[in-house]
Amino acid sequence: MLKSLVKTFLGLSVLSKAVLANNPSDLEFFENKIRPVLAEHCYECHNSVKKAKGDLVLDYKDGLLDGGETGPAIIPGNPKKSLLMQILRHEIKDLKMPKDGPRLSPVIVQNFERWIAMGAPDPRVKKPSREDIAKAISW
Repeated sequence: MLKSLVKTFLGLSVLSKAVLANNPSDLEFFENKIRPVLAEHCYECHNSVKKAKGDLVLDYKDGLLDGGETGPAIIPGNPKKSLLMQILRHEIKDLKMPKDGPRLSPVIVQNFERWIAMGAPDPRVKKPSREDIAKAISW
């Protein structure tokens, strides 16, 4: 229930920003700078089809907004309070991602910060199919 209330509040508080954020250049930024990183480094462990470690799904927009066991992954418009940013920066001892790979480059982390600050525009409004995920990662 609390998770649902938080999602509703966050949705209402960023609604106008999210509507403004979904302009073509912002969506292009997502497609070129954010989605490829999610597909390469995150989908294998955090997808809505086969595996969602920590109940976190990153392969569609609501997965990021709903978050997992530790709460919403992002707060659109607020990168400082977004858990995903804290994880990408390795600020939380037990939640450092990518888990078994090297740290993401500072440029990539800055891209995620910029994306969240612009309202986290994301055209992925429904859960992907198994085929969609299979195209993004190899199982």
